Amino acid sequence: MIKKSLKLVCLIVSVGFTGAAFAYGTSATNNGCKKPKFKTFTPAHKSEVDPESEISFTVSGYADPVSIHVTAKNVPLKVSVENNVSFYEVRAKLPASLTGKYARIHLQADGMLGCTGKDGWLLKIRDKPEGVE
Repeated sequence: MIKKSLKLVCLIVSVGFTGAAFAYGTSATNNGCKKPKFKTFTPAHKSEVDPESEISFTVSGYADPVSIHVTAKNVPLKVSVENNVSFYEVRAKLPASLTGKYARIHLQADGMLGCTGKDGWLLKIRDKPEGVE
């Protein structure tokens, strides 16, 4: 009777430890890597804008600021990055060659431990600046 009880206790304890070990398995494979997150897209998604308009967005502070890349219709944009302690504010200017088209703004940045975050939004670019005939 004591032998059966002892076996039962050992079985329960070993199952408990196995479950605890598997609980940590997902975080160990993640290596603590956080993908950069993008927010505050200006102008807003699907807005109509003038050619050569300024665009801006924010990216989480754990992004590597040197790795931030922005393209519009496969045209790389020159960015200015400002550190605001917990996030980066990024600004760029749309190229003059994009007129009368929709353009998806593609964003990419690497995290501190190698994860890559991607996002973007869509803008409609006028043929000419508003008010010019």
